[in-house]
Amino acid sequence: MTFINQLKEDLKKLARLGANISESHTCAIFLPTELLIESSSGVARGSEQSTASIELVAMHSLSTTLTRDCRLQIGSGLIGWVAQHGRPIHVAPFDLDSATLGIYTESEPIKSLVAVPITMPTEASDARKSAPPCAGVLMCDSRKAFSFTKLQIKHLEDVATQISRLLYWGLFKKQSTSVESSWESFCLKLAQLGDALGSDSVEVLRITVDTFSQVEHEHGISIAVQQSEQFVRLAQQALPPHFPLVRVPNGDILVALDNMMSSFFQHKLRTLASHLSTEAKPFAVSVLSFPARSGRGQGMDIDLILQQRPTANKTMSKTNATKMVGGGTRA
Repeated sequence: MTFINQLKEDLKKLARLGANISESHTCAIFLPTELLIESSSGVARGSEQSTASIELVAMHSLSTTLTRDCRLQIGSGLIGWVAQHGRPIHVAPFDLDSATLGIYTESEPIKSLVAVPITMPTEASDARKSAPPCAGVLMCDSRKAFSFTKLQIKHLEDVATQISRLLYWGLFKKQSTSVESSWESFCLKLAQLGDALGSDSVEVLRITVDTFSQVEHEHGISIAVQQSEQFVRLAQQALPPHFPLVRVPNGDILVALDNMMSSFFQHKLRTLASHLSTEAKPFAVSVLSFPARSGRGQGMDIDLILQQRPTANKTMSKTNATKMVGGGTRA
């Protein structure tokens, strides 16, 4: 089963839970179309791309007139408004035609409605931080007037939180798998690079995220991990595909490359880090460069490589990092 199909199966269970909690006529879950496309294709989202719609991905309903393949425009109607602004609504009595919701093929005697936002695991660029990212929506309606109590709405918000966590960990796992090589694969590619270029022509960069602990302390580990994940994906995109990349258990990133290009890519990686940094959420990395030849007759042994004295210590201090805003101060 593909990731997106498994996700929809899990969301159907949460929609049924939401319906049972709220005793609703219909409980529906909408997610940004962009997120679904990215999850299905594995293609990373561009920083300037915007989401124009949300799609019905799961529902539990007593109605037979629900539109199965439903897509709503962001900002259009009550559900689209919640997606755009990321704020909940509770409408009781609901005195509009149910057709205004855009989810029914025929008129339904809806008397109450509640919709709560689902926070997306977005990694918007600095250019998009002026506007809140699009939210998913958990919507419940009822044929009873004043149907939803404050406690039921609170429970629905808890369900929305669980959906957000499901999305985060599902996407985190999928994206991590797509950008991380296994240790064995990295070592094999390192050896192949050495065979192609000669071990004297290979360097290994060890990249450490200096600001991880600071961001974790101030904003939580989820934000710190998101920053690190985004940097790794950008680094992989910036590196030629034949230059292997791997993360070690402590979070450091290892990259093997042609030593003729080492200075260029060290600067490139630090520039990527500076673009991710803001005054509120600084992001900085240190880059150490190790010659691939161990000098002990072991050729491309990665353990011996990293035991050597680094040839360069390219460090961006945390003091400088806290001064950076967007693409401002750079090392």
